[in-house]
Amino acid sequence: MAVNLAGKFEKKTSELMKAQAKTNSIVNNNWSWTGVNEINVYTLTDPTVGDYDDAGASNRYGTPSEVDDTTQTFTLARDRSFSKVMDMSNVQDTAGVRRPGKYVAQAVKNVMIPEIDTYRLAALNTAGATANRDDIVADAATTSSNAYTNFVDINADISDNEAPEEGRVAIMTPAYFSALKQSGTLDSSDLGYKDRKSGSVGTLDGVKLVVCPSGRFPANVDLIITHPSVMVAPEKLKDVKIHKNAPGYNGYLIEYRHRYDAFVDTNRVNAVGIHRTAA
Repeated sequence: MAVNLAGKFEKKTSELMKAQAKTNSIVNNNWSWTGVNEINVYTLTDPTVGDYDDAGASNRYGTPSEVDDTTQTFTLARDRSFSKVMDMSNVQDTAGVRRPGKYVAQAVKNVMIPEIDTYRLAALNTAGATANRDDIVADAATTSSNAYTNFVDINADISDNEAPEEGRVAIMTPAYFSALKQSGTLDSSDLGYKDRKSGSVGTLDGVKLVVCPSGRFPANVDLIITHPSVMVAPEKLKDVKIHKNAPGYNGYLIEYRHRYDAFVDTNRVNAVGIHRTAA
């Protein structure tokens, strides 16, 4: 005789596994976009220093000239959004798994956070490559034999460019971190829960290490050493609207909008060092 086996749907949902944000420790929010979508940042040009002329009839300090300046323009361009509907019949008849607030939290964790990390690392890589900050060491696959050597050489070059030593962060792929571990050069770490939640896994030569999924990295890049003062990453608008029974819908209409961007300060790009696995 036939046997009809029973099945059921669980009230809990199975969500994709996604890492938390990994780039928050390498950016800053030093500039204000309040009321504007573009800011201009001035840089005053340093003087040329010469010898004091104590025998001169005038201008003993040198010929005076006006202080020059340069500007950088940061225009916020990323304006992302999505819209989803939970029809009331589906809300009623799917064991209570459709909850608008929880769905938005899921979308932010699974979609927006990886997207923003990817965008920031791409911006850092583009600016660094333009300034030849990816040519400090030779392009080559990372191994346990060269991982620490490349790390040290890149970090030394950043120091040679007079970048701040305190506060540096190295963001790397899991494969690069694995090579460092195999090299036996990692510092011991007493990082707290907050550090580990942000992805920090230890320090090396005073540089905080953050491991980031390789899928968020630019192609052929597995290590970026930087300082948070290099890149400003505004998130000007994060807006969620959940409408119940909006006109034309019976149920929930979910609308999400997120304005963000990332800009590298060209005056500080020498505090960036990039390792590429291939050209």
